[in-house]
Amino acid sequence: MKYYLSFLSLLSFLIVFPIYGQETEEEVIMESFPNDHDFYKFYIYDSTEYSQSTPYHALHTHMDFLDEENYRPAVAARVFPTKMGSLEERINMAYELKLIYAAKGIYLSAKELPLEKDYVEKNTNKKRFIIDSRIPEIYLIKVGERWRYSSYSCLKIRDLFEKSYPPYSRKFIKYVSKLNKGQEIYFGLKVWQWMAFLALGVIMYLAYFISQWVVAIIIKLLFSKQASPSVIHLIIKKFSKPSTLAFLAFIMYLCLPMLLLDSQVMRVISLVIRFFFGICSAVFVFRTADIIVIQLMHSKQRLSLDQHLEPVLRSSLRLVALMIGILLLMKVMGYNITNLITGISFGGLILAFAAQDTVKNFIGSIMLFTDQPFKVGDNVVVKGQAGIVEEIGFRTTKIRTFDNSLVSLPNNLAADNDINNLGKREFRRFKTMLTLEYGTPPENIKRFIEGIKECIENHELTRKEGYQVRLFQFSSSSIDVYLNVFFITDDYNIELQSREEMMFSIMEIAQRAEVNFAFPTQTIHLNKSGEE
Repeated sequence: MKYYLSFLSLLSFLIVFPIYGQETEEEVIMESFPNDHDFYKFYIYDSTEYSQSTPYHALHTHMDFLDEENYRPAVAARVFPTKMGSLEERINMAYELKLIYAAKGIYLSAKELPLEKDYVEKNTNKKRFIIDSRIPEIYLIKVGERWRYSSYSCLKIRDLFEKSYPPYSRKFIKYVSKLNKGQEIYFGLKVWQWMAFLALGVIMYLAYFISQWVVAIIIKLLFSKQASPSVIHLIIKKFSKPSTLAFLAFIMYLCLPMLLLDSQVMRVISLVIRFFFGICSAVFVFRTADIIVIQLMHSKQRLSLDQHLEPVLRSSLRLVALMIGILLLMKVMGYNITNLITGISFGGLILAFAAQDTVKNFIGSIMLFTDQPFKVGDNVVVKGQAGIVEEIGFRTTKIRTFDNSLVSLPNNLAADNDINNLGKREFRRFKTMLTLEYGTPPENIKRFIEGIKECIENHELTRKEGYQVRLFQFSSSSIDVYLNVFFITDDYNIELQSREEMMFSIMEIAQRAEVNFAFPTQTIHLNKSGEE
C-alpha cells in the first residue's frame, strides 16, 4: 500500500507540476498528491490512518482496507453511513460491494478517480460521483468534509449482489472469503486458489469437447433443411471452435470473481479473457460472411448465385464483417464505441462525396450481383461494346471484343445502360435470301423448296416449328426464296457449324433440283431503226 501510494504520488507530480507552473495567483488549486497531509484531511480509526477528502480517497479507503495484507474492515466500513446499520452490517455491505465490483469487472486502478475535494458532477451540478455507468445506483456524495456512499446506494447493494451472483454461488463465495484469510501463499496464490484453478482447468477441458459436440448438433438442426451435408460440415468446421472458445471464455469470466484474487491480478486476467472473447467473437462474425456466400451458392432452394459474382459478394460481406468484428472487440474491451460509430458514419459520408465514382461502381456491382443481367462467357452488347464477358470484378467488367481487344467497362455504366445479352438466347437464327436465275422452271423451284424443308426437318439442331422456306419475290436480277430457320444452341461456334452444314446441304439440293444461283446481271436490248 505504501509503495503504491508513493508511485501514485510521483505520477501525480509528473502530471500536475506543469499545470502549476502555468497557474496565476487568482486560480485555486483543486488537485494535490493523494497522501498530501497538508492539503487533504486524514483521520485515525482503530489505530489506522485513512481519508475521505475526495472520491479517490473514499474509494481507496473502502477497497484497500479489505485487502488481506492491509485488512481493516472496520475502517472500510467508515465510508458507509452509520445510520444504515451496525458495524457488522456495514462491513458486510463493504465486502458485498467489493464483490459486485469484481463481478462487473470494475477495478479502481483502471479508473480515473477525481482528487478534487469539491468535485461536481457535470450532468447534475451536484457533489456526486457515480462509480461506473454500468451500476449508476452506486455513487458517492459529499457530506460535510467527507465523501461517502449515499444511503440510496447502500439500500441497492443487496439487490445488486443477488443479481451479480446466483443463489448457489453466494454461500460459496462467502465461504471461500473466510477460507482466504490466514492461509499460506505459494507462488502468489493460496492452496485453495491453486486447487480451484486446477479444478476449473479440468472442467474447462471437458467442457471444450462437450461444447463442440453440442454446437455441431445445434448447427445440424438449424441448417438441415436449408443446406447440403457438405455445407453443414463446412459450417461446423468454421463455427464450432470460435463459438466454443468464446463460450468457455465467458464462463471463465463469470468464475473469475469467485477466486478472490488480488485486484491487480484480476484486472490483468479479466482484460486477457475479454480480449480473447472479443477475438473469438470477431472471428465468428468474419466467418459468417463466408458461410452466407456458401449458403447462397449451394442452397437447396436453388437460390444459387453466379459463381463469377461470388468474389464481389464475399469481399463486400467480409469488409462489413471485419468492421463489425473490430467494433465488437472494442466494445468487449470496454471502449465507448458510440462516438466512434458516429465518426465512422460522418467520415463515410465525406468519403462518399469524395469518391462518388467509386461508390457508384460499388453500387453498380451490387446491382449486377442481384439482377445478374449477364455472366462470364456471355456474348453481350453494352454501350456499343460487343464481345464476350471475360471477368466481372468489384469495380469493372472486362469484355473481350471480337477484335481480341479487352474493354474495361465501369460497373455503374454496365448497370445503368441497356444490355443486349446475346448469350441468353435460346435459339440462334439463320436468315437469308436464296437467289435463283430467271428462266428456272417452276417445278425445279418447288423441288428446291421442298428439299430445303426436308433438310431442316432432318437436322438435329434445327427448331422444327416456326421456320419459313417460301418463294418470296421477283427482284431485278433473280427469283428470291426466303429462308428463316432457328438452331437450338446458345454457343456461337456451334451456330456457325450448323450454318455451314445447312449451306452445304442447300448447295447439294440445288444441284439435284437443277437450279442455279443468280448473281447480279444486267441485259441491254438495242432497238435498231428500219433504215439501218
